[in-house]
Amino acid sequence: MRTLAAFADRPAVPWANGAGETTELVALTESASLTPGLRPWRLSIARLDRTGPFSALPGMARTFLPTAEVVLEIDGRTRRANPTRPAAFHGGQSVSVVELTEHCFAVNLMVADPAALMDVDVDDGDDALVDGDDTLMMSVGAPIPTQGFRFVLTLHPTSDHPRFSLFALEPDDLVPEDWSVVVLSGVHEPQ
Repeated sequence: MRTLAAFADRPAVPWANGAGETTELVALTESASLTPGLRPWRLSIARLDRTGPFSALPGMARTFLPTAEVVLEIDGRTRRANPTRPAAFHGGQSVSVVELTEHCFAVNLMVADPAALMDVDVDDGDDALVDGDDTLMMSVGAPIPTQGFRFVLTLHPTSDHPRFSLFALEPDDLVPEDWSVVVLSGVHEPQ
């Protein structure tokens, strides 16, 4: 396992709308060298201290995983998200945090071009990312794929690493069973 970034080592920056702060672990420009052939992506950790609107990020597919129960309003409809159930939406949608049970963090994966990546049905509360050959995907509680691009983000500190440490996995790497992680994975299939 190769360490790529740690939340503790990165500065916080204001959200695009100025309503909060986020810490970027992987920038869109960095993603090209990490995952050649995949769509550009960004990974950040936001601080959620109060209710309010998300920054509009048209052209991005967003997957949002809070570390505590959060209620979102997405285009006027409510949607619960929690540490085991992320919410997916388009960056151009109107999204706000309307209920916050406690101050927490949120893992945000943003991938370029939502029209080709997302199938979001807010009516039934089920968010599903459409599989794509050139898309990085986020999963929680699922087995780690054995091939393709594979990254893990620790949700809690480990004995050797602080919370929100991002690792790239090599083909034979195994993640310790006691680690609580978010998995980021994708496969590039040449056309």
